[in-house]
Amino acid sequence: MDEEIAEGLQRLARWAVHITPKQISMTALGTLSMLSAGPLRVSALAEREGTTQPGMTALVNRLAASGYVRRIADPTDGRATLVQLTAAGERTLADRRATRASALRDHLQALPPEHRQALAAALPAIDYLTSGLDKPRD
Repeated sequence: MDEEIAEGLQRLARWAVHITPKQISMTALGTLSMLSAGPLRVSALAEREGTTQPGMTALVNRLAASGYVRRIADPTDGRATLVQLTAAGERTLADRRATRASALRDHLQALPPEHRQALAAALPAIDYLTSGLDKPRD
């Protein structure tokens, strides 16, 4: 049963990504999302995103050129810099979340009432599973 639930949740996650219009890449969105918890070094972003430091540096450069992030001095190490989300980056994340929520609502309204009730009954379990989602991962 656990395997069926895991596979169903995986399909749901892929579906949610699929129905949401694309503004920027999923890697860029993931990076912006990580930065919503606070500034990080490029090396920490690369590690958390599972990419190389040069690859993350290139992504950060593109995000900075687009105005989504900026580099700031690391207050704990004068030689290092941190990457910080800008107001434009915050708006992009908020817009993406609102667009995804709207798309999900549209699809949910098409479900029969019993399916919507089943999803509502699963919300406590979903909340439990995702409770640490917005916290930095180490």
